[in-house]
Amino acid sequence: MVWVDLVCIREKNRQAKVRIAGFWQSGYKLIEMLTSLLIAVSIWGTDPEIVFSGESAPWTQSESSQDSTSVATDGTQYDSVIRSRSILRPDIVRGQNVIGDYPPPYTNPSGYNNQIPPNSLPPYDGDGLAPYNRTTCATFFESPFVKEFFEGMNPFVPAVIHSLPNYYDPFGSQMGTGSFGPPGYRLGWVSYNDITVLPLSSARGTAGSMQITEWNSNAKYSHLVAPGVLFNGTGFFNARWWQGPSGTALPAQVDQISTDLELGLFNDGPWSGQIAFHPQIVETYEAKLDRNAFNFDGRAIATFKASQQWSFVGGVAIWDRVTTMVVPHAGVIWTPNERWEFRILYPKSRISYFLGNRWNADFWVYGQAEYTAEAWQSVDPQSPNIDRMQITDDRLSLGLRWDSGRYSVFTEGGYVFNRQIKFEGSAPGFDLDNTWMFRAGFRY
Repeated sequence: MVWVDLVCIREKNRQAKVRIAGFWQSGYKLIEMLTSLLIAVSIWGTDPEIVFSGESAPWTQSESSQDSTSVATDGTQYDSVIRSRSILRPDIVRGQNVIGDYPPPYTNPSGYNNQIPPNSLPPYDGDGLAPYNRTTCATFFESPFVKEFFEGMNPFVPAVIHSLPNYYDPFGSQMGTGSFGPPGYRLGWVSYNDITVLPLSSARGTAGSMQITEWNSNAKYSHLVAPGVLFNGTGFFNARWWQGPSGTALPAQVDQISTDLELGLFNDGPWSGQIAFHPQIVETYEAKLDRNAFNFDGRAIATFKASQQWSFVGGVAIWDRVTTMVVPHAGVIWTPNERWEFRILYPKSRISYFLGNRWNADFWVYGQAEYTAEAWQSVDPQSPNIDRMQITDDRLSLGLRWDSGRYSVFTEGGYVFNRQIKFEGSAPGFDLDNTWMFRAGFRY
């Protein structure tokens, strides 16, 4: 009886330690998320008028001053010819033609407005700082950064969409329109969600089958912080639900919490580029955080616009996986007319065809080819061993997209092949049979 009592006491102590560890891990994650939020607010909430001086910031000018005379960053004035191609003008971007004293907004049936909004920030009040920069809760929640967040994240609140003319991310969601160029890079807050299902398929190298369900979501904030410099901050929350295989013990769910910090660089000429750092937490709740639960990715990409129809892309990305991967990001973009866009790029290509505009929205049909590689923390539920696993595959898909400017909805169907899973530790890897893929999502 004494031996039985000792066993029971030890089991209760073990369960108590597990609960304490769980509370500690939850608290650690909460502190980590709050710290990330504070860092993001401190970066994204920076007053852009500190970067500019006086009336050199285009949005600090009144509408009447914009309509009459434009002022450069050094306070000098331009005639219309010089002003139309000068890098000193923060409101002139690559490829834009100027008519009159101010760049005209790009107009299309989708409701985009590519003109940087005038008077989008409050005027100075004499102390050198905008009113909302004072450290009070009231002024913080009245700042454009916070107001745009609540308006942008609520799909039922009307919002004016502003976009940066002719700025183009070769691996982004924009779709070109021939000689008119892309509809502009959307500024402010954008939310994205999709659900992807890879049905049950047999495993090779282990027993059983495996089904994968993906939820991908993010919120991105895009802001022009200086002439020719665009900041993109994206917070991701992605989840994977795994069913099977029976021969290899995998966690039922893994989650990714990450922040992608990108600077987009552009000028009046044909060159543009992006540099980014993307730290990630990729964890299972069945194990504590360790090195296996972190990925650190980075990328640098440059685009040369040789003509209205041809662009050339070159760059490289570092993917922190089970094995560190150096992935080229390169290829060509061809827009032969107003209907077609060919992005022949690696690791993600897309061919798009513009169907037309109906019900105040653009309709596109497109095909995609993509190579994906993910790394996740993994744990065997029957043992305390924590491992790291890598999933790679190739994907081909066809999709239909509806885009009204603020709202975008899409659905895709495709085929997934070359599916491989391997581990960093001693666990043997395995392959999965080819399968179909179904995806549906929205952006606003």
